[in-house]
Amino acid sequence: MNWFFPVSKSSGPLSPLTSLQQQKQRQIDSLKAAHSSITEIQKDVEYRLPFTINNLTISINILLPPQFPQEKPVISVYPPIRHHIMDKQGEYVTSPLINNFTMHSDLGKIIQCVLDEFWKNPPVLIPGSTSFPYVSQLSDMNDQEDVLLKQFVNLPQLKQVITDKDNLVQSIEELAKKNLQLEPVLETKRQAVLDKYEQLLHMKAAFEKKMQRQHELSESCSASALQVRLKIAAHEAEEESDAIAEDFLEGKVEIDDFLSSFMEKRMSCHCRRAKEEKLQHLITMHNQYHALL
Repeated sequence: MNWFFPVSKSSGPLSPLTSLQQQKQRQIDSLKAAHSSITEIQKDVEYRLPFTINNLTISINILLPPQFPQEKPVISVYPPIRHHIMDKQGEYVTSPLINNFTMHSDLGKIIQCVLDEFWKNPPVLIPGSTSFPYVSQLSDMNDQEDVLLKQFVNLPQLKQVITDKDNLVQSIEELAKKNLQLEPVLETKRQAVLDKYEQLLHMKAAFEKKMQRQHELSESCSASALQVRLKIAAHEAEEESDAIAEDFLEGKVEIDDFLSSFMEKRMSCHCRRAKEEKLQHLITMHNQYHALL
């Protein structure tokens, strides 16, 4: 059990006190000056102040944390008592003066205010209760590991940690069960999303195919394409009319048939040429208009 109370080693020359150590020493000096009966249990760490009210002797234990006075002191009493400035277990002082402690507070005056409050409203002893032992009591249990372990197990802080752990495990289990219950719904929705995505791919492919077809139709129906087609059609009608004329001159076609077919082809040729020229004129005007813009 030497790990709990390590043996102090000899040190060299004392180093100068830091600002925090100086402030801590001023608080300790104030405490000793205000209360001459105070006992030092462990230097710069723990102090005890006994007092008696209505034949009840109570010890105020003052524990200074490592970063004191930047950290507030821990003030406890033994035996546990009932009082409005104590916690529910009757062990720790919960006065606003302690809770709002700063490095500018006066520890000696705060302890005196606690004593004044006890004198003003005498505390009541909690029967059958136990409190956490002081450092001096721990020293007595230095070689009694089983007793120390029992005290440790009965710590309310440890019990609270165990309770919090059990509650956390329970909440995690409940959350896991809820997640398992939601898994089928999630899987259904995921499959629905995949189906919608596949449907989207099919619709996209169909859309692109139709856009390609629309582009082809648009190209085939453009003014330039129509002009080329009219020119080719006019040329074909002209060649057909020339062929009919040659057949008539060679006596292969009767005059009535020649007149009807020749005139039809020639009229078709001239109409197509007229349309082609009109379209060419419109294309030229359109290009000139856009060139001006």
